Amino acid sequence: MHKVFIYVISALILFFPNKIKAFEGKTAKNFMGLYELKQGILAHDRGWFGTNREGFGPDYNFELMFNSPSFLDKVWSPKPILGLTQTSTGGSSLYYGGITWDANISKNWFVAGTTGIAWTNGLSKLPKGQEPTGDKKIQFGSKWLHRGAIEIGWNFYGQDTISLMFSHVSHGSMLDNKNQGMDEFGIRYGYRF
Repeated sequence: MHKVFIYVISALILFFPNKIKAFEGKTAKNFMGLYELKQGILAHDRGWFGTNREGFGPDYNFELMFNSPSFLDKVWSPKPILGLTQTSTGGSSLYYGGITWDANISKNWFVAGTTGIAWTNGLSKLPKGQEPTGDKKIQFGSKWLHRGAIEIGWNFYGQDTISLMFSHVSHGSMLDNKNQGMDEFGIRYGYRF
């Protein structure tokens, strides 16, 4: 996955060097309150904090990021988000909301961190005494989970972004003794209004 990211970035730099623009530091235009629309492909149930239980397959991710409301100015102006990650494996999909802080680390590069709440259509847990058979499923312990994500990306053409994102959902053993959680990692394209 990271090789694809590097190839895409290299191609853009080689073929469109004069058209690549950095962040302009302007406030986003108001398009129904939207700041950015993102979509991407994520590897399902892959990551540092768990093992794959629901099969390897691409998940589609779609996210709306809104302009930060003024009442959040005192906490560094995070942007509200709404999103979904739809699985292609028949496993657990996620529907989430939260807030994202983003910062420029250079003229074209940015980082972002997200915290929020997700709801899964996956298993909260198997009935007492039942063991997984056939396709294994993640036993989250709850349908409601905390979702955290980190992202590093590159801005080109002034309004377009491409980024790598890692996300993790679990409830930290606060809601049940089952807390298998799920990680996802992938690439996303964004358009800033």
